[in-house]
Amino acid sequence: MKLQKSTLEPEQKLSAPQKKFQKLCQKIEQEQVRLNEWQTAQADIQARASREILPTYAQLREIIFQQIQQLLQQKQQKMTAAQQTKLAQKIEQLSLQLLESQQMSAEQVQFLTELLNHYGYDFERPDLDDLDEMFEAKTEAEFAEENFEQGGFEDDASEQERLAQLKLDSLKHFLCEEYDLDLDFFDFQHDPLDLDDFIEKFEQKMQDQEELDFLSQLSGAQKAFAEQQIAREKAKAAKKQQQREEAKKLANQSIKTIYLKITAWIHPDREQDEQKKQEKTALMQQANQAYEANDLLSLLNLQIQLGQQHNLSFANQQLKAYNLLLEEQLETLQMQVDDIIYSFNWSQFLYSNRKIKVQDLYRKYEQDYRHAQQKLARAQEILEKYQDLKQLKQLMRSQYVWEMHAVVM
Repeated sequence: MKLQKSTLEPEQKLSAPQKKFQKLCQKIEQEQVRLNEWQTAQADIQARASREILPTYAQLREIIFQQIQQLLQQKQQKMTAAQQTKLAQKIEQLSLQLLESQQMSAEQVQFLTELLNHYGYDFERPDLDDLDEMFEAKTEAEFAEENFEQGGFEDDASEQERLAQLKLDSLKHFLCEEYDLDLDFFDFQHDPLDLDDFIEKFEQKMQDQEELDFLSQLSGAQKAFAEQQIAREKAKAAKKQQQREEAKKLANQSIKTIYLKITAWIHPDREQDEQKKQEKTALMQQANQAYEANDLLSLLNLQIQLGQQHNLSFANQQLKAYNLLLEEQLETLQMQVDDIIYSFNWSQFLYSNRKIKVQDLYRKYEQDYRHAQQKLARAQEILEKYQDLKQLKQLMRSQYVWEMHAVVM
């Protein structure tokens, strides 16, 4: 709520901490709006993809499977040895492509596995019953993990520990592959039930390792200078973190004090002027909501807007601490927005410095959906050509055309 002139104290010159506080509040408000926009867009795009793109790719995989079956039938026709070789290579290529998608039915997986083994691969031939059991087990594991994340199995501590350990082991193996590490790398102490704690310790060790690798490449004088710079940056970061922790403690102690000061200053029952009384009633509701929500920053904003300047030096000292909290909140909001943005593939923006906007996401989705539809139409067209032996042979006459005449999922 914007304060009315009748409610405000006479305008006074703002101190530097007050100016910074107001500027950070404005930035946070803007970033919250931006985050809400991206969250809404992300949910909308995911819902649309489930309705449109995912079914399109399911149809695409089914048509490619039909292409394989059609090519196998055509292999029974009279052909030259070169044509037979080309058909075999195309069948092999499409079969591998479908298996790598990991989106086929149990029967199709078994069919493709046996087919590829016929072409010299050494895939384990799964039994249909085994596949069904594997899919059922996967479903049960996913269900268990979902319940664990939602707070289920509260009465079974061992189940929580087991699922947490499974998630941790899976994460470790992923990190080993991603960063070419050995399992011995994770020898640091961490809470086995807290993935966030593990990730924090992992990132710290990776950073320490990068520093060691960097320093090992420097000469004596260069190494000494670099070590001083690193130590200075670490000390600076530690000091800022300590300041933020102190600011949080101060915030917890100050929220009631600030609230009482605000309510004492704007209490509507003490106001005789009817217009001012209505304004202060609205402000009192705003202050009450902020206090009930333990929203210190909203109360502080009210305090600054209302011009309560008692004991100015102490207020400025507090604001310096609170500004640290605002900076941290702003950083968190910006990271949340970035996490959403870069959960999508933005290859077309790799060489652009332009800031990605929500409208870009919708344009990108429309492009991706059209691309998926084009792939589906092309796959259907290829299937029709494979069904006609004359057209199939025509395609194989040019090695370039034959190699390009395929759909990549």
